[in-house]
Amino acid sequence: MIRYVVAVLLAVAILGLAGLAIDAGSSDNSEQELQTAISDIEEAAVQLAADEELSPASHPNPQRVVELSIPTRSLTTEGVSHFEIEPVDDADASVARYVLDDGTTGQELVDQRIVYHDPTDDRSTEIGGAGRQTLRLVLLADEDGDPIVVAEPP
Repeated sequence: MIRYVVAVLLAVAILGLAGLAIDAGSSDNSEQELQTAISDIEEAAVQLAADEELSPASHPNPQRVVELSIPTRSLTTEGVSHFEIEPVDDADASVARYVLDDGTTGQELVDQRIVYHDPTDDRSTEIGGAGRQTLRLVLLADEDGDPIVVAEPP
């Protein structure tokens, strides 16, 4: 009889530890997916600014399309409650910030200035939703005629 009690207690302890390990790993998995998405955005934005020139008025603007995978809440990942890219004042850079559903926060520096929708404005780009998202980056002229990467999220 004691063997059965010990076996049940051991099974419960192992399942409890496994649950804690999965829960602790879910934030790490989500952060890794978001850091991959941020790297993809940075690579596309830097490449767009470095390799392309502003188009004449009658031609389409150069662009890059980035497919992002934003984690959803599941057994192995935490959901994302907030994800944005904010241009840094007076610098050719942006900061990508995120908050997971469990409160975990993170930020990464993006080596290219990215503004939202209007090349003459310094608005942050908020990427909402979860799952597959498409972000379009377009090279446009700012108010001084200099090239700037503009994000057009879904």
